Amino acid sequence: MRIDKRTATGIGCLVTIGIVLALMIVTFHAIARGDVPENPLTPVGVVLELVCAILTTSTYASVVFGSHSRRRFRSYFLWMLAINTIGLLSDVIYWGIGLDFLPALPRLRETCYFVCYASAFPLLIFYSTYLISYINEDSKELQRYTVLMTGLSADGFLLVMISVITSRSQNAPWHLSDHPWLYFFFLAMPMVVNIGIILNFRRMLTNRKAISFLFYELLVAAAVVVDTVIGEITLAHVVVAFCLIQIYITVQIEYEKQQEEQLLQQRISIMISQIQPHFLYNVLTSIRALCRIDAREAESALTDFTLYLRGNLDSLSNTGCIPFLQELQHTKHYVDLEKMRFGRDLTVLFNTPVTQFSLPPLTLEPIVENAVRHGVMQRLQGGTVIISTSETESDFVVTVSDDGIGFDAEQLAAGGKHIGLWNVRERLAAVCGGHMEIESGIDKGTNVTMCIPKYRKESE
Repeated sequence: MRIDKRTATGIGCLVTIGIVLALMIVTFHAIARGDVPENPLTPVGVVLELVCAILTTSTYASVVFGSHSRRRFRSYFLWMLAINTIGLLSDVIYWGIGLDFLPALPRLRETCYFVCYASAFPLLIFYSTYLISYINEDSKELQRYTVLMTGLSADGFLLVMISVITSRSQNAPWHLSDHPWLYFFFLAMPMVVNIGIILNFRRMLTNRKAISFLFYELLVAAAVVVDTVIGEITLAHVVVAFCLIQIYITVQIEYEKQQEEQLLQQRISIMISQIQPHFLYNVLTSIRALCRIDAREAESALTDFTLYLRGNLDSLSNTGCIPFLQELQHTKHYVDLEKMRFGRDLTVLFNTPVTQFSLPPLTLEPIVENAVRHGVMQRLQGGTVIISTSETESDFVVTVSDDGIGFDAEQLAAGGKHIGLWNVRERLAAVCGGHMEIESGIDKGTNVTMCIPKYRKESE
């Protein structure tokens, strides 16, 4: 039985919340019977960490199930949530409140100590890559800063590892907890680099976001200082969880809203590009001519035209996916209208054995329209368009092939006569996580392939 990514994520989040609730029950039971450290701040910090672990896990699930973005910074944000959640739970187990019944508690605490302190460094690496990918997403900049942050963080990670090993020494034990400011120094170096990243790319951020990112950095640094001074409480992971949730509210959700607005504008752009005045004029002229020759054909053409217009207008209010059969029917209305105009010069073949899946509206029809208008009908003798479907182990595949004049696929951009193809590719990735491949060449025809992930099917 194959488990898709979303199901695996749901199971993982439920298991994590189950562990948190179990630790919370054990902690409250220990507090009730008075089996807690002398410093009252310690149990308070543990309870805060458990609450934050639930919040970060819930945020993780919200991002996975509520976002269709394929941008890199989304993946980095998920990694930050996961690492911080692990750090929170590790610190809870390290304090060991109510966990005396565990036979291997000393060894488990040692492992959790390492995970808790070492997790700060990969967290800093992912935070810097998150900033770069959100601000610029330049692959060279991303690689350069990732290498720099990895190098700076590797020293601190190695220090934590050395502490775990040398603390076991009977003659001269050396433990990092006895030198907290040394740990803070190795944390401070990558944090300063992150501040430099924010200031370096200041012009690409709004004032509010730049100040927010700087505030999060300084807030985490202050929490580490407090932990270093007090020593009986760990606030750093709690503050990081707070900052991540704030980033989710002020950055991630805002980006999703902007993306939805962009998708709406793209749908409007596609509809307008399809219902151009010359297209309306040509169709209505052809229907008028049919009225004099064949009233039944004219009635059929008018029906196709009405349903075609309705399909385009309905797509404006649809933000999700629709059944493939619905999009296929809409495409057939368009094809019938064009065949009415071009007659035998246009041949459209359908080979669609696989139909039980969904895709964003106005995806197949614009590709077919591009093949007809800018492909086969640019040839004197016309040509053929073939629409086919198939499936692989992971994807549903829709292919539109034509033997038209073709074009240079490398020049495809957000504009020009192939704007429909560009919009389809962007919406396919944003709405259902799919992708589109285009193979074309001058006088070689065009082959467009859309791949829709199967794991999206259950959630639609």
